[in-house]
Amino acid sequence: MSDEYNEIHTLAQNKLIILFFLNKISIPISTQQLDEFILSTKYMNFFEYQQYLKELEAQKLIHRYDDELRTYIEISQSGKDVLEILLNLIPKLTLEEIEEYIKKNYRKIKLNTEVYSDYKILSQNEYLVVCSLREGNSILFEVKVNVPHVEIAKRICRNWNKNAETVYRLLFENLAKNHEEPSQE
Repeated sequence: MSDEYNEIHTLAQNKLIILFFLNKISIPISTQQLDEFILSTKYMNFFEYQQYLKELEAQKLIHRYDDELRTYIEISQSGKDVLEILLNLIPKLTLEEIEEYIKKNYRKIKLNTEVYSDYKILSQNEYLVVCSLREGNSILFEVKVNVPHVEIAKRICRNWNKNAETVYRLLFENLAKNHEEPSQE
């Protein structure tokens, strides 16, 4: 086979690997999570991978959307259709490795998608911390807090990641309570 054929086959296969992973994971994931998968499996180098993402997005085979601090990626219906037609171009062993990776890491990936916290620098002594709880593309709860020091921002992120569900439940219950003041007659 010619080098050109091998190059085209590898290009198609690598794009299909990305689509297969996104389809199997079946939830929108952050670009960092997809980066982690690609870099840990070594199916392609980082620069090729970045190019494939751009091409997949231009071809409308994936959707990319941003919130304030993160970018999320998910497979489109067109991507699913292409994957279904061309799935046999991915070696069976590669498919099994991807499925095994997802099995081992799904809970962590899903939790990172559902419970989110990060901070960004606004100025030398001001940081914006964003903590949210998500379900799919929907934000169930989000709080943004300005803090004066990076260590406080990091601590809030750590605490949110450990206690998000409890904090959310307590806050929701408290906000949803009927706090009517007794009438003064």
